[in-house]
Amino acid sequence: MEKMAWNIESEYPSCTSPEFQTEFANFANKVSLLEELVKSVQNALTKALDNNADPASSTCEQVQKILLERDAAIVLSMNMGTYLNCTLSVNSADDVAQGKYSELQSMNSRFWQSTIPVNNFLKRCSENFLSQVLAHPELKPAEFYWKNERKNADTLLADSEEALLEAVSNPGLRSWGELYTKLSGSMRCHLQWADKTETVGLAHASSLTRNVDENTRRVAWQSIQNGWAEHKHSAAFILNSLAGWRHEVNKKRSYSKPVHFLDTSLHSNRIERKTLDALMTACHNNLSETRKAPLMMAKMMGKKALDPWDLLAQSPVSGGKKERSYEEALQLIQDSFAQIDPQMGDFVKMMADNRWIEGRVLPNKRNGAYCTGFAKRREPRVFMTYMGSNSDVSTLAHELGHAFHSWAMRDLPRSQTGYPMTLAETASIFAETVLHDVLIEEAQSKEEKIEFAWGEVEGATSFLINIPARFEFEKNFYEQRLKRSLNADELSQLTDEAWTKWYGPTLTSNDKMFWATKLHFAMAGTSFYNYPYMFGYLFAMSIYARRKELGKDFMKKYVEILRDTGRMTAEDLVQKHLGEDIRRPEFWQKSIDVIKNKVNAFEKLALS
Repeated sequence: MEKMAWNIESEYPSCTSPEFQTEFANFANKVSLLEELVKSVQNALTKALDNNADPASSTCEQVQKILLERDAAIVLSMNMGTYLNCTLSVNSADDVAQGKYSELQSMNSRFWQSTIPVNNFLKRCSENFLSQVLAHPELKPAEFYWKNERKNADTLLADSEEALLEAVSNPGLRSWGELYTKLSGSMRCHLQWADKTETVGLAHASSLTRNVDENTRRVAWQSIQNGWAEHKHSAAFILNSLAGWRHEVNKKRSYSKPVHFLDTSLHSNRIERKTLDALMTACHNNLSETRKAPLMMAKMMGKKALDPWDLLAQSPVSGGKKERSYEEALQLIQDSFAQIDPQMGDFVKMMADNRWIEGRVLPNKRNGAYCTGFAKRREPRVFMTYMGSNSDVSTLAHELGHAFHSWAMRDLPRSQTGYPMTLAETASIFAETVLHDVLIEEAQSKEEKIEFAWGEVEGATSFLINIPARFEFEKNFYEQRLKRSLNADELSQLTDEAWTKWYGPTLTSNDKMFWATKLHFAMAGTSFYNYPYMFGYLFAMSIYARRKELGKDFMKKYVEILRDTGRMTAEDLVQKHLGEDIRRPEFWQKSIDVIKNKVNAFEKLALS
């Protein structure tokens, strides 16, 4: 257990330690300074906009100073935020950490409010003045960031209105996301076994849905369903409140052109609507063949269709080893990554040796897995609940892929390290693909090959059926939410319809409570946290397919792609490195063809 506990104390001994308190005081002082600095230039900026003219050179220098102080404050805020989130992820019942997190959020709100006049001015000002500001050597690397932000200049509200929105976001928008996190972190799932009832946390129960034993999966899945059924009205209220908030904000921003509910997501993911449409079109065009994946899974289980608790199941055919210890999993991933390049294998060893991975099973631990990082030292951390299944090994590889992405960018200017979710998921899924391919290549028996190829078939089901179904549900929900709130039963009905469209006859019944059980629908910071996985999955396949073609130059090209993810749009990135247009379904079709070949190979292997 000690080896599975991450080390975050290297940043702060605790959230009540002198080190943390000093950091918080430094952040507060920077916020106060920024408030004064912005106030000193606000009139000059307003006058320049009113007169459609550039401010004086002295104002330019003041703006540069503000941006430098702003960037330094962001690092402090992110560092403390990461520490508190890590603390609460391990123990959601830590009231002291929750209190500190609330304090930090309040200070963050003050911080972002203070910078709004300058931020918004730079989104509206002339290209000439922006170039003058970015002439400072420490600000020049942020050129792409500001030019990308300026795309939404015609949706900005008045500074006072933007400040008001930021001020009320903590007690409004963000509180709904925190309520969901609190509910899921404190939820108790009652496992109804034949001879006893066992009570566990949600993260523990979720891990059991990956078990090889069907009864264990069914009991765990049902306990999660029952747990959320008790809170379904609260969950429905959370989703309606989040969507309602976003709709109202979009209406306010639609003064010069309509702002669609997908626009914010597309902008933050740095893709065009044409790209998303091409992606969804390609997936839907191949749905009849993609469904072969879950049908093959069902056949291997001796069923005509999967039950909803089978979707994350391990292979029913085993090469002999049902579970892997944490140490075995790390060694396996290290060896697999090293086959791409030794530096990737060395990275996994470094993560383990430094104890930058959290994998324990704990009663108040939050559900899910993620990669985060400390901004000051630029050190990544990985969070998950590890219980030894093949799915857990894949999840660990997935999150380590994220971590390697961040590590490969650690020497870049901070303004060039903020990559979107679409491109973030590329590195993680690439890592999973590497692991699966090595396992299949090195398998010694047919049973082992089936066991390891199972992960690829399960992945095809998840990324090409489940993810589109999530998107379908959320899009339909947002469309209906424009008219009114939806109750829990109506959300279940929308889920049922989306799953029927995408899964079709591959399931015995749909998971109608998925809208409540899936954290991603209740995240305050972002909406439509679904299609980026599909994008990343198919883009990763496109990159990986070039491995043999590029030979010894592959790793260099891969790292170059990762390092560019924070300084260009997805369309420009793919055009630069692969010479292709992702706005066309044909680009995505090539990757889907690779996946269909994998599914066909699995079918041939399983039936041989």
